Amino acid sequence: MNVVLAQIVVTTISVTGGALLALLIDRGKGRRAERLAEVNALRLLIIEIASRRALAPRQLAAPLTLDRADPDSDLTRVMRSVVLMRKDVRIARRSLRGRSGAWSPLNGMVSACNIFIENVDETPASIVAELELLRIELDALLLELCAAHPNELVYQAAGSLAYRRPVATGVGE
Repeated sequence: MNVVLAQIVVTTISVTGGALLALLIDRGKGRRAERLAEVNALRLLIIEIASRRALAPRQLAAPLTLDRADPDSDLTRVMRSVVLMRKDVRIARRSLRGRSGAWSPLNGMVSACNIFIENVDETPASIVAELELLRIELDALLLELCAAHPNELVYQAAGSLAYRRPVATGVGE
């Protein structure tokens, strides 16, 4: 009788332990997948912000056309770019985990875009100064964002990739 009871206890402990181990492994895989999705979304966002022509330093030096009625004016083009960038930031926020260190910088990016849009809408002639302020603010937030994932994210300044030519690798060698 004692042998049967001991076998039942050992079997129960083994089955329970195995189930708990499987549950912990599955939970670990889920967390790893969530972290990977977050890091990938943030990498894409960094590249997107770095690729924005409106934020490139050379864009800030050129005289800008401010005709609101012209869909091809610099004012319209820059405003559209900032609105789309704000949308990209909001999309990236959907990939964040609840306790992610990226919440604060991404929320700051949305706020910076909102402030730019409001200020330029109110005073279109301030677009060059507002673009410079936006670029500086985004750079600081990008650094903060990269600090949240120091081993996975690489800092790229806002607008820094907008006019960079791709480097050919291994073609014709």
